[in-house]
Amino acid sequence: MEIFSCSNPKQFLDLLLLADPYEPMIDRYLSQSTVLTAAECGKTIGMIVYCPVEKNTWEIKNLAVAPDWQGKGIGKALVNEVKNRLPLGAVLLVGTADTSTGNLTFYEKCGFSYDHTIPRFFTDFYPEPILEGEEQCIDMIVLRQIIDR
Repeated sequence: MEIFSCSNPKQFLDLLLLADPYEPMIDRYLSQSTVLTAAECGKTIGMIVYCPVEKNTWEIKNLAVAPDWQGKGIGKALVNEVKNRLPLGAVLLVGTADTSTGNLTFYEKCGFSYDHTIPRFFTDFYPEPILEGEEQCIDMIVLRQIIDR
């Protein structure tokens, strides 16, 4: 697997929409972000989007792995690549829905821990309800870690 910078991430919109189902929201952060692509045999299998949010603090805005490649370490490799590109002592944030127990477990295994909750994020900023199974996503859970390698 190769991980490299992506200069035209909108060509993989279907992949980005797996992690964020609202294209206007993706458009809000994509232009100010760094996008890394994971590829296997020339085929894009995952992407991670991150950007600075304040001095010495970055946020993962989107992490998506193609369904056939999930559970094979692609997401963790992408997170680790971002961590390797950030300076020591930097803060890395990531937000996910309160109903996304699988995502929360994944990020905790990547070294993140709970920081805060943004109430009603998914109902205030998305025009249609977002469902995980039968549960509606309402609050965003924000996790953080300090880069220490």
